[in-house]
Amino acid sequence: APRGVYIYGEPGAGKTMMMNMFHETVRSSGLRSRRAHFHDFMLDMSRELHRIRQTVGGIQDPMALVAKKFVEESPLLCFDECHVLNIGDALLMRTFFEHLFEAGGTVVATSNLAPDELYASGINREVFRPFIDSILSNCDAMRLSTGEDFRSTRSAALAASSDRRSFFWPLGPDADRQLEETLALVLTEGGGDALEPHAGEIGVPMGRKLPCRRMWVAEGIKAAEFSYEELCVRPVGTHDYIALGEQFDVVVITNVPRFNSTDESAARRFASLVDVLYDRHKRLLCTIQAPPRELFTAIRKEYSDSREDVEEDLGASVRMPSFGGSSGKHVAQFRVPRAMAYTDTGGYTAAPLEEAGEAARPVPEDPEASWVEWSATGLKDACMWDLTGHTKAEQHDRLLPLIRCESRLEEMSYLHGQV
Repeated sequence: APRGVYIYGEPGAGKTMMMNMFHETVRSSGLRSRRAHFHDFMLDMSRELHRIRQTVGGIQDPMALVAKKFVEESPLLCFDECHVLNIGDALLMRTFFEHLFEAGGTVVATSNLAPDELYASGINREVFRPFIDSILSNCDAMRLSTGEDFRSTRSAALAASSDRRSFFWPLGPDADRQLEETLALVLTEGGGDALEPHAGEIGVPMGRKLPCRRMWVAEGIKAAEFSYEELCVRPVGTHDYIALGEQFDVVVITNVPRFNSTDESAARRFASLVDVLYDRHKRLLCTIQAPPRELFTAIRKEYSDSREDVEEDLGASVRMPSFGGSSGKHVAQFRVPRAMAYTDTGGYTAAPLEEAGEAARPVPEDPEASWVEWSATGLKDACMWDLTGHTKAEQHDRLLPLIRCESRLEEMSYLHGQV
């Protein structure tokens, strides 16, 4: 199979635009090419895996059949925004892409990170390493460095042209009024009348339903309205956002806050929603508490206290050993860092060595001596997610989705920046 290309660089550098141009050129020449954003790709892969398990039954490696089906439908996969943060996605991607390359597939991918930097903050990163190796073996890694954020350039041009805003801040009656006026304008763009909205349910992939308090679906522009809590605080995710992107032209969200450091899960859901809508060129109208560039300030600050990536203390780590734990089953193990600190609620955090002083644990003679079973740590409110993200590389990995979201929000905050 032809070698692929892995293009990486900062947000707004033009990676997706280049990949889209390549994809369209390939298709116009009569060749088959599948183009998918990360979120859509994971959904497509999960759907096919579910279908195979339902039709074939229990087989040893169903992912091999999934990859083979992908290659049969299209030998070229254009894969946008390769970025992995959780162990589930890491394991699925590793297995799928190993089989994809074995089946003769070619990949053109984009990412904000070089292959060796992927999943830097992940748990059990060693299990993801084969994916990185397969990418390097089958693709040429190319850094795209333009020195310019083209989204910021476009936003500046839209501002200079006095384009109408589609985001309104700060929260309050004035922002609510501007939102309603702009929504009415958008709904009548096709020359029709703005019909009365109604409540309903939206079909979500894999058989779920997403309730919606107000939607306009009778004719013309289709729109759906939600509160921030309904789309970002409640247990919803990328499958719901993909359904919105597929069924509506406009998504309206009210009362988006300035995210606190404790709102990270909701902030990441919001960023995923923005990813999906931006990729599909759908409009987002919303009322927000602060300007787009200020929404994630508190979370950025939370991750600003990083340490250099040095060998002497990389913070806590988690691994899955090859042998069983005290229960006889495979269990996660936690490496206790040399310096520890606790929050007011008794939660755990890693502390810089220079602050620990004499309280720092000595370096053990046996490297295995610092590993204990996760269930035996006794750490109140502890979460495996908190046990990484202490070095600069890990924190940059965590922040990238929010940095990318900020770049997109600035462009999307103009009515004509989304079409």
